[in-house]
Amino acid sequence: MDIDYIREKLKEKVSKKRYRHILGVEETALELAEEYGISKDKVRMAALLHDYAKEMDLEDMKTICMEFFPIESDGYLEQKEILHGYVGAFLAEKEFGIIDEDVLNAIKYHTTGRRGMGILEKVIYISDSTEPGRDYPGVERIRDLAKKNLEESMTYEANKKIKYLMEIDAIIHLNTIDMRNWLLENDIRKEKKL
Repeated sequence: MDIDYIREKLKEKVSKKRYRHILGVEETALELAEEYGISKDKVRMAALLHDYAKEMDLEDMKTICMEFFPIESDGYLEQKEILHGYVGAFLAEKEFGIIDEDVLNAIKYHTTGRRGMGILEKVIYISDSTEPGRDYPGVERIRDLAKKNLEESMTYEANKKIKYLMEIDAIIHLNTIDMRNWLLENDIRKEKKL
């Protein structure tokens, strides 16, 4: 895939502010790719396309999700924050010909997370939360943890996210709760093996 082509399409599709965020996610994800020894090409594609659909019209997102992601989007059709990952994965395949499941899943689940995430998914998930433009209480701790223990950083981030969404009375995707529980289950299993 031609990265320059993706960048040009992004500039046409998203605002300057969103584009800066995307570049920040790419930067952070590439640093983590180095740390965790994963493909920089895959990381770059997933990072650049993770918010490709973020500024789409909600009705267009709903149409795509009802046809291609009916189970995952059921109950969340008014939530652009949730739908854009699914739609972004759909467009990555349709418009850019990306068929790599790791890349598509990293795009699809970068906001909600999910049980059983692969390393690329984890890197994109946490990079979206910690790119240099992000500034919220606890972000520095998440950044530090991500360099040492990706799963621990994700658990800490998920706890903060769930608490925040509860405080503002927002919908929480079940994948997020399931991801958090899965991370904790894996952590408990590791402790028992020690």
